[in-house]
Amino acid sequence: MQRLLGIALAVMMLLSLAACKEEKQDQTESVETAAISESAAKTDAPTDEQTKGNHEVISLNFINTFDRNPSIEEQTVYEKDGLTITAKSLKYDTVHGPQIMLAAKNDSENELRIQNAYTTVNGFMMKPELDIKAPARKKVESPMSLPYLNLAMADIHSLYDVTFSLRILDSKTFSVIDTTDTVSLRLQNTAAEHPAFSTKGQTAFDSKGVKVILQGIKQDTLFESRYVLMVYIENNTKQTVCVKNDSLSVNGYDITVSMNTVVLPGVKAVDKIEIFDQDLEEYGITTIDAVNVSFEVYDYEEWKSIAKSDVIPVEVPTELLTEATETQSTENG
Repeated sequence: MQRLLGIALAVMMLLSLAACKEEKQDQTESVETAAISESAAKTDAPTDEQTKGNHEVISLNFINTFDRNPSIEEQTVYEKDGLTITAKSLKYDTVHGPQIMLAAKNDSENELRIQNAYTTVNGFMMKPELDIKAPARKKVESPMSLPYLNLAMADIHSLYDVTFSLRILDSKTFSVIDTTDTVSLRLQNTAAEHPAFSTKGQTAFDSKGVKVILQGIKQDTLFESRYVLMVYIENNTKQTVCVKNDSLSVNGYDITVSMNTVVLPGVKAVDKIEIFDQDLEEYGITTIDAVNVSFEVYDYEEWKSIAKSDVIPVEVPTELLTEATETQSTENG
């Protein structure tokens, strides 16, 4: 998150400098075009038609064209033992993404903490930011942010279905006091059409109601690592599952990586397996010639293995190999 904020602030500075060179340009618009992708700021932003369906990247255009029309009705999402939580409004923040504004009124004698248990947007699992400290006998208000990165990975350009559950904890011991039922936000002014997510890619696993599709190795400065393997998951079962990356090898060398993706029943997810430079350097890998990966699916509630995939050879894009070779040549040059 610190990395994302750093990049966003850098881009905001670039945009401010550009605005100074032109007379009386709309400064509000300039601030709202602050982005997470540094590379996008250095090039002409693509059109909206070019961006949609391209869910491996996030750009200035993705943020600028994100639909800000949907709003919510104020609704009480939890009321028990002196704690009342209300979803008040939906705001759109340039850096953090759409924000569900939550108000908590704690009439109990204990300081509480409110965190996210799970959230879905348009049928996809999300990883929102939420940590509300609710002092005893106090009222607080805080946003639950839906990060643009998560939305872009799922190719979500507009909100039309948002559900979540909150976890109530004791602020001192962090023990769980309660978990709310699933809350469905009452959204207004949603778009009439909702483009389907592209599920193209290599099928790594398709059994017992769970499907895992590999959607390519990408290079993106947005991530903490240079290379990421994008993974699409469908859970068509009636139980919550966790899809875990079981193994990954690059050029025959086993690389330690970790992907643990929890997916609710009937819900989808897009996640990534990150391949870090230091691991490649440890084995003297300068170009990626072959990648193999396998997965294991668990019953999340009982944490028992449901099934394992075979080891799957991943298709390595030709342009990635070319870029890696050119990068190495430049470093040696």
